[in-house]
Amino acid sequence: MTPDIPALRPPAPSIPIRDVTPNDLKPLMRCCWADRSHDVGRWMIGRVVRNQADRRGTGAVVTAAAGTIVGYGQLTLWPRCAEISDLYVEEAYRSMGYGTALIQYLTRHAHTLRAGCIEIGAAESNPRAAALYRRLGFVDNRVIDMNLSATQREPVIYMRLTLPR
Repeated sequence: MTPDIPALRPPAPSIPIRDVTPNDLKPLMRCCWADRSHDVGRWMIGRVVRNQADRRGTGAVVTAAAGTIVGYGQLTLWPRCAEISDLYVEEAYRSMGYGTALIQYLTRHAHTLRAGCIEIGAAESNPRAAALYRRLGFVDNRVIDMNLSATQREPVIYMRLTLPR
């Protein structure tokens, strides 16, 4: 019997999620990556498309009314563990289930890729994100001091979820 892991539950059907495509670059630059250069955005999309082709991960967008992109998340399958990164939901759509749905979508994808575990990080200054990840079944694993931007260094709590085989 498979344990009930909230992160492995199907995302709410009322929240549309799909794999990212190169056509999503412009809307992602507007909603999720406004602080990044266009070159970085193009590189990120390219990396995700290559990972999709090689079955090493994916990127996903979550949409609201009229298909407007309001969130993004990325999954990368590493040799030891999968990782969810670059998770972002526009502020107006937070606390409405969009982040939960993205994590569930990406965790289920990691499970189909036969990942044994999945990790996600939360900056110590973002306790809401850490609380969400814990509610979904992730447990604290380690803290790493990271550069979160060109000027900001901060401790990040990495959490891990062991996936059933």
